[in-house]
Amino acid sequence: MASPTRTTEHIRQQLEDRILRGSYPPGHRLNERDLAAEFAVSRTPVREVIRMLTSEGLVEHRANQGAFVRRNSLKDILDMFEMLALLESSAARLAARQSTADDIPPLLQAAQKTIDTAAITAERYTSANRAFHEAIYRLAANEALAGQITDIRRKIEPYRGHIHRIAGMRSMSAEEHLEIVSAIADKREGAAADVMFHHLDMQRAEFSGFVFSLTKALA
Repeated sequence: MASPTRTTEHIRQQLEDRILRGSYPPGHRLNERDLAAEFAVSRTPVREVIRMLTSEGLVEHRANQGAFVRRNSLKDILDMFEMLALLESSAARLAARQSTADDIPPLLQAAQKTIDTAAITAERYTSANRAFHEAIYRLAANEALAGQITDIRRKIEPYRGHIHRIAGMRSMSAEEHLEIVSAIADKREGAAADVMFHHLDMQRAEFSGFVFSLTKALA
């Protein structure tokens, strides 16, 4: 029999995955009784999981209604993207400072994979894109920074798909990955930070289509 801690963690992982993948879209109600029946547990671990997801900002409580997948405003989402740009630019700067010559070929390979998958599907590109950025976090060698980045990326994951489905955005993003690798390889810390911030800056004209599609999705 699984321990209460393992049971709670299993339920948390399942619900978090459903939220981040969009199976439970913003506004979806989390019914304690139904979830308890699904996982064959009492309502106590389900209630604990909902409390955990609320503290993580994925779920919100509405008075006299219950728990729902959090519905972020457009400003909330753009604020998180802006914070992500700031944090990832710091990671790129540190990667340029910390990396060695041996680190560059695998990073370049990860960047090339984003180029190769850009013309295939949004899903394939999203996976390759995640791997590229995670490679930079590892090179930055700062666990606190990586943790903050990962937390924000989790929260905006349901919305990132809008970017990769816009015509031309995948190929543009992938080409910029090569610029980031070049700056890191050349130990140009400032350039690495600047290119990464530009790469993720929602104020760019190129992201206007994303903001428009996101506005419609949130309406």
